[in-house]
Amino acid sequence: MRSETFEILRCPYCGGRLDLVTSSYHRLEGDDVMDGILGCQCCVFPVVDGIPIMHLLPPTTTARELVEQGNPSRARSVMFGLDDDAEMQRLDALIASPDPTYRAVVDALGPHLEAGYFLYRFSDPTFLVVDAVARTISRAVLGRGGRAIDICGGSGHLTRSLMDVSSPAPVLADLYFAKIWLARRFTAPGCEPVCCDGNAPMPFARGAFRYAMCSDAFMYIWTKRQFVLDMLRLVDGPGPRAAVITHTHNQCTWSPSHGQPLTPAGYRNLFETLPARVYGESALFEDVVQGGPLDLSRREPEETLEANPALTLVASTEPAVFAPQALDAPSLQARGEFRINPLYTVTANGDALDLRLQFPSDDYADEYGACRRYLPEQVTLPRSATTALASGRAPDALADLVRRHVIVDLPNRYY
Repeated sequence: MRSETFEILRCPYCGGRLDLVTSSYHRLEGDDVMDGILGCQCCVFPVVDGIPIMHLLPPTTTARELVEQGNPSRARSVMFGLDDDAEMQRLDALIASPDPTYRAVVDALGPHLEAGYFLYRFSDPTFLVVDAVARTISRAVLGRGGRAIDICGGSGHLTRSLMDVSSPAPVLADLYFAKIWLARRFTAPGCEPVCCDGNAPMPFARGAFRYAMCSDAFMYIWTKRQFVLDMLRLVDGPGPRAAVITHTHNQCTWSPSHGQPLTPAGYRNLFETLPARVYGESALFEDVVQGGPLDLSRREPEETLEANPALTLVASTEPAVFAPQALDAPSLQARGEFRINPLYTVTANGDALDLRLQFPSDDYADEYGACRRYLPEQVTLPRSATTALASGRAPDALADLVRRHVIVDLPNRYY
């Protein structure tokens, strides 16, 4: 936890500022708090492995007690959801090994982390849309500076998209400690992770951010009205601001993981202090597949919105947001490392590599089969292409495969 995070962090229950309890066990690296106890006027919260845990669910109480006892390693295992000593030791050994991968750590943490969903996330149809929305809107409101927050951001796939535009570094907020730990270690190094409950008031100061977003999670939030008004509180202040909710399910249509969604009108009614526009994800997906622009000037009829399985909600004080937005051209310089999309099986064939699209399950194919719009069923690459990609720059001859996400720019040591 960076020392400057104290300026934006607040108790979710009393709204008070927090201080490090120096009379309890604590471990610092420079000015940053790695392990310790934070206190306000009403509560105490643990910091475990650099992550403040700003809720009072039972594992947090146990972790706080372990930190107070000077046992932060055990506290981390509790927050990972591990209660078996052998599992704890195996995971600690994996984390301490020279080159652990995101995939290996996720597998070690157990099936509750939806390993398959995260492994293929960077080329999912839903991700392509929300990534385009996040990049274009955050660029419009953060162009002159300001901080972003990714709420319910899981293990930081979209947080990674905000790293270049948010200053200071974006905050990643999620209930699940293991996910944000993975983000800080692998997916979005340099982000500021905060563990908190989306169904409770958010532990941040008013106006701490200019851009706030929540993707693929809002339909599972029960306290939707509180959540939206709190999002708007976080971006309250002068200058360009935006609150964005992407890929939230629609009560009017069925989806494989429905949650507790609202109708388009119901979502719109949540935004009392800053009206939101509602977009059907289908039209945005077509914009992205066609290479842009992402048309945020569109106003779709209510019956069109009601027919969309997923919706995007955008509230902003910046008029330039609600216009056609140019999409970023695919970069041939990797920010992490170029890898062949893990949805492809790779077979050596002399001097060539034969790639075949293969979904990990029928359920995945049902939910994400639209990726066939840009992922070809079969591709042949020269074997030398893997050597070129290892340099971190894709040759011009592979530019179309980068654009189509056959070759993906993944975080280092992702799989």
